[in-house]
Amino acid sequence: MNMEELSKSQIVLLTLLVSFVTSIATGIVTVSLMEQAPPTIAQTVNRVIERTVEKVVPSPSSGQAAAVVTTEKTVVVKESDLIVQAVEKATPSLVRVYTNDGEASVFLGLGIVLDADGRVLADGVALGGAEGAALAFSDGSSVQARVISRDEDTGIALLKAATTTADGKAAPFRPISLSTTRPMLGQAVVALSGKSIPRITDGLVTALIPREAGGAIIDTNISAEILMQGSPLINTDGALLGVSTSVARASSKSGFMPATVLVEQNPADKADANDPASE
Repeated sequence: MNMEELSKSQIVLLTLLVSFVTSIATGIVTVSLMEQAPPTIAQTVNRVIERTVEKVVPSPSSGQAAAVVTTEKTVVVKESDLIVQAVEKATPSLVRVYTNDGEASVFLGLGIVLDADGRVLADGVALGGAEGAALAFSDGSSVQARVISRDEDTGIALLKAATTTADGKAAPFRPISLSTTRPMLGQAVVALSGKSIPRITDGLVTALIPREAGGAIIDTNISAEILMQGSPLINTDGALLGVSTSVARASSKSGFMPATVLVEQNPADKADANDPASE
């Protein structure tokens, strides 16, 4: 084919055809490379979202077909924005655990609301031998809770909270979502903390330490100084990855018991079996 013999319209159509074929080929190659890339690289690449917008522009001359104009718009999603969204999603599920022995309340650690029935996850060592505790929500309300199970293998304690607050209102249970996927080395994570106000620290998964009982402790580069008993570890989607327990801290001061343990052991069923009220 002699390019000089082509009309202007044919050249335009040929250019559009080449551009279309190139776009498809680029897409196929990109997908193939993404499937082969390590998860940490894919996670970073996925933060850049490309959107193709097509709009029909009427031709100024009557009798001519309308032209289709294709424009590409790239939207960059910053990691800081993802962290903000994750914290906003997870923070309402965080409760603060206090003693309820009738004397001045003593702060014990943090807890995480698991379901709308009032089951709350906490670090067993924070509770000691206590059979109950007081739970304070982010809106200032509080409820009483009783310990319904303790797991020595994970260091996790499960509490069952009352459904009404001290002033007779419905308890504001906001269950956290559990991550069911295995954390990856280099994955971005956020730890929640704070005795009186929410505090956060972001970091990376630096190691997965195998456990004899199965699974792996999630080790991070997050400073142990900011962590509290029961501090949750979340991903950038706001889902619970792990929780700081005595067993996890024995492996690493910045370690977390994985949330997959909760899914595998089904603590709700286990708690029901130990809960006299369920008999």
